[in-house]
Amino acid sequence: MPGMQPGEQRFAEVRDSLSTHSTFLYLFNRPLPIDGRKALEGSFHSSELWYVFHTLDRSWRPFTEGDYNLSDEMLDAWTNFCKFGNPNGDKAGNWKPSTKESPFVFEFKVKE
Repeated sequence: MPGMQPGEQRFAEVRDSLSTHSTFLYLFNRPLPIDGRKALEGSFHSSELWYVFHTLDRSWRPFTEGDYNLSDEMLDAWTNFCKFGNPNGDKAGNWKPSTKESPFVFEFKVKE
């Protein structure tokens, strides 16, 4: 699975084998825009929170229209997961469950 560590892959496999619910994995692949200070390279733990909670407008960083679109996509996925147990909602979508036989990682990234 691209971008996933062996421990994360194993966790998903074990969880899938022990649960009757689907396991969904994601990779947040958006480095935060540079804000004039020394930038961190790549995406880091918690950098997706501005997007998930739709709070980009409360940040000092120079987010783009693509960032706002990504935030909308993530908020829709989280809301769907809460409502339906599936980030795609009640319809088929691009985010497939991850299983041992068919590992899958959904990638969140800016489409510019």
